[in-house]
Amino acid sequence: MNRLEFIRARRFVIQLGKTMHEYGTPSHRLEHILIETTHLLGLRGSFLVTPTSMSFIFWEQGSDDEYTHIARVNPNGLDLNRLARTHELVEDVLAGRATLDEGLERITQIRILDDPYPRWLEFLAWGGTSACFAVLCHAGLYDILASLLAGWLAFGLAQLTKRYTRFEEMLEPLVALLIAFVGSGVAAMGIPLDVPIVVLSGIIVFIPGLSLTMGLRELAARHLSSGTARIMDASMMLFRLYFGTAFGLALGDLLWGLVEYNNTAFLSHASAQYLAVMGLSISLLIIFKISHRDAVWGLLAGIIAYAGSLLGNSLFRHDLGGFAGAMILGLYANTYAQKRNTPTHIVLLPGIVLLVPGSKVYVGLSTMMTGETVLVDAASASQVFMSFMSIVAGLVFANVILPPKQRL
Repeated sequence: MNRLEFIRARRFVIQLGKTMHEYGTPSHRLEHILIETTHLLGLRGSFLVTPTSMSFIFWEQGSDDEYTHIARVNPNGLDLNRLARTHELVEDVLAGRATLDEGLERITQIRILDDPYPRWLEFLAWGGTSACFAVLCHAGLYDILASLLAGWLAFGLAQLTKRYTRFEEMLEPLVALLIAFVGSGVAAMGIPLDVPIVVLSGIIVFIPGLSLTMGLRELAARHLSSGTARIMDASMMLFRLYFGTAFGLALGDLLWGLVEYNNTAFLSHASAQYLAVMGLSISLLIIFKISHRDAVWGLLAGIIAYAGSLLGNSLFRHDLGGFAGAMILGLYANTYAQKRNTPTHIVLLPGIVLLVPGSKVYVGLSTMMTGETVLVDAASASQVFMSFMSIVAGLVFANVILPPKQRL
């Protein structure tokens, strides 16, 4: 390999790594992808990926000369449409259907792609996510309607921070504070409202259940630096949400006086729960920006995950029910990835999110988020921890039974 080819190959791998990190690839999977891609391009490489930094080292076989590139990156978001397009690009380059220069050009095009869903549909999805989660929490009619409005408020503030980036760091506590403050004011007017449930449903998009699960998964894979960083970032997110909730409720008590919260289930029938799971799955497809061709399979993943967790709940304790759901979901995602030649995470991530309410984790999160107690009691903390670990164990078992695709 001459010097020009070496430069092209390393530039492609660096841009590929940054792109896949930005769109939601877990660190332990991304390192494996980069190592294999570098090898297939005729180079050798060593990589260290964390949520906030990436280190690349390249060398040729039999050479002592190394090239090192270190990049500071932001914690990754989720854009499963662009992640799928990036996967197609990698396959085309490695199969010889595209050159490295064409690959770099396509990476640039992927970054400027339009979102697969219009803004108004994303607006509806944020409200739908909050409302459906409220149904899963056996909320009352007023709680469901208030959760719908709270989700739309969260969406509006999230869009506002994209224009005014100086408010980005205070987005989560500000959303929690406003929902708690306004909700307590509405309850003080005599409207039967369970404010803690409304707050939890309104901020459910920000609760880092997926990040905690991915962090524990990376720790289980012995990627300690990335897993620890992801868990600490998720923990700080929870603290910010808790502060906003507690402060908003305190302001409400100061201005409106102490309010008694009511909780009367409006849609507690099993069929309503299933419809809520369906609605939540559809909303997550839009929020995660899953492409239209993968949307049906992503929706099915959410249903499979929730049904599997219900099966696990009937066989084991509630905090272990996620094991069955995660294992069934992992087998489904790996099968889909092999048959359709797509990244496993395209259908895996929406299902993992559904495992959180399906495994009753929202019981512990509700206690933590409501502001009713500063510390979660030992039983709830144990339930939350075991639920997350059961999901991680289920995914590990699924990968052992049916290994995922070699590259993605």
